[in-house]
Amino acid sequence: MTLDYGAHATHWDPTFLTSKGTKNGGEEQTEHPVYCVIILNQPIESKRQIVNVCNGAWRIVYADGGANQIFHTAKTDDEEKVLAPDVICGDFDSLEDEAADYFAIKYDTAIVKDGNQNKTDLQKSLRQAKNFASSDGGINDVSTVVFGGIGGRFDHGLSQLHHLFQENVDAEYAFPGRIYLVNTESICFLLDKGLNHIKTPLGSGLFRRSVGIIPLGRPSLVTTDGLEWNLTRQVTEFGGLMSTSNHIKREWIEIDTSERVLLTIELDPIKA
Repeated sequence: MTLDYGAHATHWDPTFLTSKGTKNGGEEQTEHPVYCVIILNQPIESKRQIVNVCNGAWRIVYADGGANQIFHTAKTDDEEKVLAPDVICGDFDSLEDEAADYFAIKYDTAIVKDGNQNKTDLQKSLRQAKNFASSDGGINDVSTVVFGGIGGRFDHGLSQLHHLFQENVDAEYAFPGRIYLVNTESICFLLDKGLNHIKTPLGSGLFRRSVGIIPLGRPSLVTTDGLEWNLTRQVTEFGGLMSTSNHIKREWIEIDTSERVLLTIELDPIKA
């Protein structure tokens, strides 16, 4: 079975995470989508993974104490240049003065305080990415890769997932692009209602075969193609059936969903 995604489908291609781009420009930059990297205040799991992704980033945002995490991570001069942030933002309840001064002086990093206690560090960082997109000539199609959004404290992780559902509620903080939450073992993102077409090549050096479709917001009617155990108009919900630990069988998979659902894909931790 192949779903009819010709008429309208949302296309996802997270394989840009393995692209060899050049930070802030260069001929190789056009080989993958324009994307921003956000680093939250969580321990660094893999410096190599973050350096590889930041090397192709259009902009880099440190969320408050995320600056401390990079500042205290051992790195070469070249790695530090790749990781240098364009802005550090937040209410600065955890940002160390030494880290802020270091990046501001050495890399001319903007230090932007946002004291809104009703917004998370992720939301404030997305606001900065949105501002960059507006100031850089109105870039409309910007993806965002978030490190530190999953893993660490469980309630923090749930908070990040919660705010993915709210991303378009507040016009000031809303972010129009695609958001990927990444750690060394998984990448997850919120699929749109309707048909979604996702590139998942197992030989890319990025993905392993395991995927999960998680109906976080409300029950969803899901149909899939390209998985080992496909669903056909299956109601998925907490307390009922959920498709976790499913397996990718094709380079592209299709997921049709009546509600927004979270897709998780296992990453290769050795090559990530």
